[in-house]
Amino acid sequence: MDLEPIYCAEQIVVPPDLADILKAYTKEVVRRQPEDLLEFSAIYFANLANVSGGPADSVVPPSLAELRQVYGMVKEVGLVDLQEFVNLCSQAGVASSTLDAMFRLGDFTAEMVDPKDPLVLLLTMTDSTFLGVVSALFEVFGDEGKLGCGEFVTLFQFMASKDSSMDPSFIESVATSMQESGMEALTMDEFSALPMVQEFCGGM
Repeated sequence: MDLEPIYCAEQIVVPPDLADILKAYTKEVVRRQPEDLLEFSAIYFANLANVSGGPADSVVPPSLAELRQVYGMVKEVGLVDLQEFVNLCSQAGVASSTLDAMFRLGDFTAEMVDPKDPLVLLLTMTDSTFLGVVSALFEVFGDEGKLGCGEFVTLFQFMASKDSSMDPSFIESVATSMQESGMEALTMDEFSALPMVQEFCGGM
C-alpha cells in the first residue's frame, strides 16, 4: 500500500481507538515491568488480536506466577464452582476482563468445572507461540518440570481442541506417541524432541 507523505498536521488522522489501546498497554507495561519489553508487547498485542468482543484492556496476559497460585489452591479439588474459581483468580491478580475473555473461549455451561480446563485457557494467553504455551503447561501443572504422560495428554488435548487451526491428526499422533512410549512422565525438552512436534513446528 502506497502512503502519501505527511506535510501538515491536517493530514494526520488518528484512529479513534488508538488512545485507549495505548493507555491500556502502557498501564500493563508499568504494572508488570517486563524484563523483555518486545516479547511482552508481542504477546500482549497477539492476544488482543485473537480475543474479540471486549475492550482493549480485556486481553491482559496473566502471569505464570498468578496461574501457579490458582492451581495450588485447586489442584486437590476434582470440580470447582465457577464463581469460586473466578474469586480465586481475582485474589491471585488475574484481571476480571481477562476472565471474561477466557469464558468466551471456553463457553462453559455447567456450574461446576474441572479447574484445569479454565486454567489451560488462561495459559493460552501467556504466549503467542505453540511451544511457549506448551511450556507453560509444564511450568504451571508440572512437578519440577515434569508432567505425568496421562495428565499431559489430557491437558494438551483440551488445549488443542480450542485451536481450530491445529490439525486433529497431529493432536492424535501426540496422544498415541505418549500412550505407546511407556513413559510415566514427560519434560518439555522431551516433548519438543518428538518427531511430529519438530515437523509441526518446522512447518509453522
